[in-house]
Amino acid sequence: MNRTHVSRLALALPAALGALAFTPFAHADTNLFSTAMERYGWWAALPAAFLVGLGTAATPCVYPMIGITVSVFGARRESRGRAMLLSTAFVHGLAALFVPLGLFAALTGRVAGAVAGSAWVQIFEAALMFVMALNMFGLFEISLPPSLQNRLAAIGGLGLKGAFLIGFATGPIAAPCATAGLVGILDYVFQRHDVVGGSMFLYAYSLGLGLPFWLVGALSLGLPKPGVWMDRIKSVFGIGLLVLGFYYLRHLVPVLKNPPSALARVWFFAALMVGGVAMGAVHLSLKDGSSSQRARKVVGSLAAALGAVWFVAYEPPAPTIRWETNLEASIVQARTAHRPVLVDFGAAWCAACEELLHQTFSVDDVRREAERFTAVKVDATEPTPAIEALQTRYHVQGLPTVLLINSEGREVDRVTQFIPADQMLTRMRAVH
Repeated sequence: MNRTHVSRLALALPAALGALAFTPFAHADTNLFSTAMERYGWWAALPAAFLVGLGTAATPCVYPMIGITVSVFGARRESRGRAMLLSTAFVHGLAALFVPLGLFAALTGRVAGAVAGSAWVQIFEAALMFVMALNMFGLFEISLPPSLQNRLAAIGGLGLKGAFLIGFATGPIAAPCATAGLVGILDYVFQRHDVVGGSMFLYAYSLGLGLPFWLVGALSLGLPKPGVWMDRIKSVFGIGLLVLGFYYLRHLVPVLKNPPSALARVWFFAALMVGGVAMGAVHLSLKDGSSSQRARKVVGSLAAALGAVWFVAYEPPAPTIRWETNLEASIVQARTAHRPVLVDFGAAWCAACEELLHQTFSVDDVRREAERFTAVKVDATEPTPAIEALQTRYHVQGLPTVLLINSEGREVDRVTQFIPADQMLTRMRAVH
């Protein structure tokens, strides 16, 4: 490998892999708000909500979008004060979406989650990401008509209203990954019906989510003039958008979440990303070059994106509880046998449900304790009338919901968010 290739990798890999490095933090803080609220009250819960939002900004749904603000704000010849105002309007556009939608989701239960989990919604979001990636790769350019560009320039660019609307439109892109971080806040609103407090927490969450956008938009003045470097950066974000598109499809295309066992190695995922970058995912363009170079760009980009989505989405097989699927029949049998019942309402689109499955129910002590229970899993990924009837009967307003029912058939405990194995074990041991 010559010096040119080494320098390309040195520049490209940190940018391409940077988002992935923050993913564990984004998932680790899911329960931060609930813990802060329970132990310390409002004064700790507000900054906790902000930190949860900031962690969400590092997820695959959001991180690739941050760079777009460079072209919206930083690439314009605005004063620093003007750029700060535009960036502030952008962030409040995010808040204007998340605050009312968050309250709606909490107060109306499972409606919003079912919509977000729809296969058609996920396909549409993936297709949108793929189109945006091709734009980043230079296959075509998405731009406003010249007449509209001239009009915007005449009134001072996008303006505060335009920046606000762009922030509002960015919210739906962030929504799938925002769900995990919002669980604790939405559960608080649902349990206490505190609309004012919930609005404040959701606003703090939105500010945390928008902080990286604000920093990029407000402080990116004085960037170098457009050139080859910008094409490299656009390619990096194009790969990020491909990863995001694949990530949306992971529940519809199982191989995107569970690669063939022969390939399921972290070193292979990393090698695929590095090999894709070396092949031309970053330094080549679909706009210029020979046919072979364009082919290398396509293959390299797909390889890097596939390696990245496996790196993010792959969950190694883990032992878990033996689940039944017929809730009503299982409860009848359990009462006859004088056994307690463990019921897990979950869905494939629910991040906290996945965490419970892989980080709580797979732990040996929890699995052993579950042997004295009749364990039932209710899959609400695609709601049917029968599933909705069960959710209504057992007052399941959101996911995850884990019911602990004693041997007399009475519910004695309920979990509505991710909790670690030791806490689940304590709750299970208290049920007889």
